[in-house]
Amino acid sequence: MRLKKSDVWRTVLTDTAPFEVPIIFSNDGFYKNLSDLQSKSELLQKFVETIVLKQRKFTVPFKYSIVKGEDSLRTLSLVHPHGQVEVAHFYHEYNQLICEYGNRSPYSIRKPTKVGTSYFFDSPVADKNKYKNATVDTTEIDTLVRNPASYFSYSGFDRLYRFFLSDDHIRLEKKFKLMCALDISKCFDSIYTHSIAWATKSKKLAKDSIGAQSFGNDFDSIMQKLNYNETSGICIGPEASRIFAEIILARVDRNTSSRLENLPSRLKMRQDYESRRYVDNYYIFANTKEDLATIQHELTLALREYNLHLNELKTEIIERPFYTRKSLVIDRVDLSIKKLWEKTLDRDYHEGRRIEFPRHIYKHHALFGDFTREVKAACYASEMGYDAVSNYIIGAMRNKLVQLADTYTDAEASDNEYFSKLHYREAILILLDIGFYFFTLHPTVASSLRLSHTLVRSAQHLKNNDTEGFQIVREASLRWTSLLARSPTFYKLYAKSSVVPIEMLNILLSLQEFSGDGTLEAEVLDKIESGGGEVGYFQTVVGLYVCGNSPALRGRKIGIFDRASARLRDEDDLIRDAESAHLALDLLACTFVSKAKREQLLVDIWPKLLSSNDALGTITKAKAKQLVNEIETQHWFVRWDGIDLLSMIEKKELSAVYA
Repeated sequence: MRLKKSDVWRTVLTDTAPFEVPIIFSNDGFYKNLSDLQSKSELLQKFVETIVLKQRKFTVPFKYSIVKGEDSLRTLSLVHPHGQVEVAHFYHEYNQLICEYGNRSPYSIRKPTKVGTSYFFDSPVADKNKYKNATVDTTEIDTLVRNPASYFSYSGFDRLYRFFLSDDHIRLEKKFKLMCALDISKCFDSIYTHSIAWATKSKKLAKDSIGAQSFGNDFDSIMQKLNYNETSGICIGPEASRIFAEIILARVDRNTSSRLENLPSRLKMRQDYESRRYVDNYYIFANTKEDLATIQHELTLALREYNLHLNELKTEIIERPFYTRKSLVIDRVDLSIKKLWEKTLDRDYHEGRRIEFPRHIYKHHALFGDFTREVKAACYASEMGYDAVSNYIIGAMRNKLVQLADTYTDAEASDNEYFSKLHYREAILILLDIGFYFFTLHPTVASSLRLSHTLVRSAQHLKNNDTEGFQIVREASLRWTSLLARSPTFYKLYAKSSVVPIEMLNILLSLQEFSGDGTLEAEVLDKIESGGGEVGYFQTVVGLYVCGNSPALRGRKIGIFDRASARLRDEDDLIRDAESAHLALDLLACTFVSKAKREQLLVDIWPKLLSSNDALGTITKAKAKQLVNEIETQHWFVRWDGIDLLSMIEKKELSAVYA
């Protein structure tokens, strides 16, 4: 299936929302509503125009924090739906120039090269991407991916680790004795929006043409409008922000290269040194420390022209072999994983294809203990923490579960005497046990998706093939999640009132595939709400989704809805505040809540909308009923019923950004 380049709204599918959002959140419904708006009633069109389309001087993003490291947070922005519309129009008008300016760096290994063209290509190769972890469309696989992971196709590498495994890195190690790793300090927080015009013109010309319509000035204006008209710093999360930064840093790279060539020592790229930049990380290769120092100095000066600075604490020089402590620990863990497969899996052939199937696990706890001790030893020997390996291990468990589930039918048909449903059940238990253990030690949004994938696929497999096993794994998963919610790691997370526990929300959502009785859901929701901070948009929609139509959680559901409704009634700037706009659209579409309550909410917030658009007119009960009926026929950012959790998780993993 070919994507239409003329589709104005395609951008909102890929480039305007953060990756770090709950599984059930996506822009799919938003995209469909924008695309189909002309077919809707006049009343709904006016309503959408008021909240989403009507011009405004600025919008206020919903800023929320997630845990980045053990003692650090990362603040992300969910921008207003109107801001996302503005970005879509900008992309549509300037997509060729974005590629032109973004592709000018002599150093970058992740840059936009063309507008992506394919959504799904029906070929035998397509199945290779069924569970693919690609972060963005790359030029080579542009015609093979099932879901558009980005608006643009990118040349280079979609993940940083792929560079270190590449032939290019091997060539650089042969050519140069030293590698220097550099990092821009708080890059997105430090970017001055006006500097986009300096990067696309010259600083003097940009200052002389302030206010004139141009690519740089228009991009500058949009990034300000997304962020409360701030000129210092840009919203972190949307792919559009990385495009913005890439264009600025491409100019920095060119300036650095030029400065080095004009020095008396005339350091030339590809001759005296080579440099690679992945987003805001630089890797410089040279043969002497003097050359490295010179290159770092000139890069520092080039960055300073754009109010950017290197993080001195993260500078690291490595001599050949270019092998880091993280490389060491991953290699050792990889050996332990392979040993685990040797202990637990048998192999056979069926119709010419090699298949793996589990063998009987005699001592679950002994196997679990041996593996975790080996990982602990690997971390100790390489002086690295669990943060270096947890996501990798959880990914390995997920991949093996998917492989076993995918080949189950072949294994069953192979007539192998050792094939047993019980063995699959045992394998699923050990894979989940290991996954939960390392997730508890170091939870991240990315690893929560991988563990959620494992949970959902396990539930689906067992439901279809092993009813008794389904109940056993269900009880174990509920127990592990309960322990997870009460662990010191998550206690610290909940205690940070500014943090949104996306990680825990994702696990809670994935457990819906096991159909709990509501007890665990209530316990976890209580934990999430006990942090003392405000229960925001993400906690609200996940809470409503988890409660669903469960009689046991009806009271909690009504409480969540009433609390969110009261917040909207008190919001003074509904059409500018991103969190309120998302909340209003999703609450009005939530079929788990009675229409009467949603109609009353619409009546209550109508005066705030009317003040921004007189054409709306007054709202009557009949109009409110009509509008709610129409709004709920198509979800906005949360799909309340008929959701395919596995598909949502896969799409999230496809859209995962740089790592």
